[in-house]
Amino acid sequence: MQKSWVLLFLFMGILFGCDTNMKKVTIPGEKTVSRKDTLSEAPQPENPTMERIAELAAKGELHSIFSEEEILRERSLINEGMDSTAVVWVHGKGRNGVRIDFKPNSDKTVLRVTAVGKENPYFSQTGVKLGMSIDQVNSLNRKPVDFYGFNWDFGGAALFNDGYLDDKNIFVYFKTDKKVGKQFIGDSPHSFEEAKVAKLDLYVNKLVYVPAKNDKL
Repeated sequence: MQKSWVLLFLFMGILFGCDTNMKKVTIPGEKTVSRKDTLSEAPQPENPTMERIAELAAKGELHSIFSEEEILRERSLINEGMDSTAVVWVHGKGRNGVRIDFKPNSDKTVLRVTAVGKENPYFSQTGVKLGMSIDQVNSLNRKPVDFYGFNWDFGGAALFNDGYLDDKNIFVYFKTDKKVGKQFIGDSPHSFEEAKVAKLDLYVNKLVYVPAKNDKL
């Protein structure tokens, strides 16, 4: 009888031990996963560079990246009305627009591509963007730039001083939202240091790309 009780306790001990050491296994069942059918916004494609726009315009292929609604064609009189030139606007004449001028009497030879405005999204393949500070332009140029005084036809034009941007066929025009002193009015060139001392906070307000370098801008 005593032996039977011993065997019973051993059996219960083994059974209890196995139960406490046993790992619980859960067999995965089929789960219904709810999923939102809303599509996340796709990232907007970056605007083409001004160099790319000039290339497509010369080939007559602007429609390959712009819709007809985004393209406005017109003619403009130049040389005191003696000649006319084709002009194409992309995205209109507003702050997001780009103007393409063709050489006189030609609809295929691009004279220049121009973008204006601090918030204009177009840019050069060199990295120069509208709204960029003069310090940032210095970094791209790999040396300090100078600039012409304001209130004349080429006011604020940058001088690259044989830097990286000097032979890239681009023209950069600076602007300031500050009041400009008399020393910065007119066609005299000024150094980056002068602008810094005067706290002009110059930024790129106009960017021109010229496929074949041309001084008559």
